[in-house]
Amino acid sequence: MKKDEAVYIISVAAELAGIHPQTLRIYERRGLLNPYRTPGGTRRYSEKDLDRLKAIQALTQAGINLEGVKRILQLETAVDRLQGQLDEIKRELADARSDAGASLSSLPDILRPSIQELLDD
Repeated sequence: MKKDEAVYIISVAAELAGIHPQTLRIYERRGLLNPYRTPGGTRRYSEKDLDRLKAIQALTQAGINLEGVKRILQLETAVDRLQGQLDEIKRELADARSDAGASLSSLPDILRPSIQELLDD
């Protein structure tokens, strides 16, 4: 089963998370959870949703209100997205350096050490 595959009905998800099903509905109304809905409107939760529930519980148990929890989760999502972008930029930079290094052989011998030094920084 994939981590984002929505398979648990609300009663099972609530039991697995150790909370009341009504709490799940409250979290959904507050924008903390967005479970999959079947064509008939039944909520289905995934392992990813259960992980998010654990994070919500940890934050609320630490004394953070639901609006604060929502903001923290939004910021974590933004950080993850930015980290992905940064990783991609690092890969592109490494590729560009590699390509530039491969092109060094076509430069005159007198320029090669200076250019190599710039690439090594």
